Amino acid sequence: MMKTEYKQTKLGLIPEDWEVVKLGDVVKNLRSGVSVNTENYPASLNEKGVLKTSAVFGGILYPLENKAITKVKELKRAKQTLVGGELLISRMNAPNLVGACAYIHQSYDNLYLPDRLWMTELNHDIVNSKHLNLLLNSGLYRYKLKMKATGTSNSMKNISKKSFLKIKIPLPPLPEQARIADCLSQWDRGIALLERLIAQKEEQKKGLMQQLLTGRQRLPGFAGEWERVKLGDVFEEIKEINDGGDHEPLTISAKIGFVSQRSKFDRVIAGKSLSKYRLLTKGDFAYNKGNSKTYPMGCVYLLRKYDSALVPFVYISFRAKVDADIDNMFYQHWFSNHGLDKQLKQIITSGARGDGLLNVNKGSFFSLKIPLPPLPEQKAIAAVLNTADRELSLLGAKLGQYRLQKRGLMQQLLMGRKRLV
Repeated sequence: MMKTEYKQTKLGLIPEDWEVVKLGDVVKNLRSGVSVNTENYPASLNEKGVLKTSAVFGGILYPLENKAITKVKELKRAKQTLVGGELLISRMNAPNLVGACAYIHQSYDNLYLPDRLWMTELNHDIVNSKHLNLLLNSGLYRYKLKMKATGTSNSMKNISKKSFLKIKIPLPPLPEQARIADCLSQWDRGIALLERLIAQKEEQKKGLMQQLLTGRQRLPGFAGEWERVKLGDVFEEIKEINDGGDHEPLTISAKIGFVSQRSKFDRVIAGKSLSKYRLLTKGDFAYNKGNSKTYPMGCVYLLRKYDSALVPFVYISFRAKVDADIDNMFYQHWFSNHGLDKQLKQIITSGARGDGLLNVNKGSFFSLKIPLPPLPEQKAIAAVLNTADRELSLLGAKLGQYRLQKRGLMQQLLMGRKRLV
């Protein structure tokens, strides 16, 4: 294998046969769109639409992120449709999204460019658009683009054409650009396949939960009607408060469950109320009355990671009674499957309070009805769903590894540390 010679440039060491050029050297023109009046829904097959800025994210174009243009007057104003093989760049956006870039895989005659996006007209004789898309979406160039953005608003930043076109990039020979793009595209395909597999597994698990946790489908060896009892018949409220010991203050996130206040907020937010926090031990539950998109009626989680912990006293904390036939994991799955939602909706006395919490009376909460399958069946159902969770967890870890490996490979290939020649 031929050894690569490197040269020192303003971008650092790059291969001897690469060049440093400005974006203005490879971008012949940046086309702008116009702002038009639209409907608040995406264009159908026979309609025309204008892209939303959210259509450009993470190097990918999401064409369904558009708004239909139905008025003739507005259609006459919208001029620029999307051209395949070019790039879209978000020139005005929130600070973390400004400069976002995406490759246009095909031309769209029915989709128009908005005023907040640019579309490139590249010099394809010297630059591969897929390669440039990868470079501009690398961590280094996302950072550079953000630094070029200006504006006094904390919520909206803008990049000027002049500053964008001045950005310097390393430019390999055209054939090497194509090889780099092909190599990284294969990783993208692998990642996309894994993402689809995870989505399928999540749907399968959702179906299993709907069937098993409602008794519509019974596991082999189990039959008969399930008993229904009040939650307070088998669970009891936890009234112990902070004893001053070494217990981690936690909060409940609707999507992931118990999380340390220190890791979520970089500090303990409890303040003086920490002395009134409820003291939980592993295997206890807490109901967070905060409504969220994931759990509009609030959410219940089982403490599993910590031997003991403190949670806000505004949560309703509870544990299984000593003599109750309860498998905690069965009920964790049942609560997370929105088992209480319909009943909670009936007992919530008003909308969210000023602190964002729902008005749920403790007495009413412990009067809610829950199913009580025989303990062996609870354990069997929990085992099936735990297996599904473990599989999803392993796939998620694998996906994280793939993304990390691709990011490392991008850094190597796009800066010439590793060559495909």
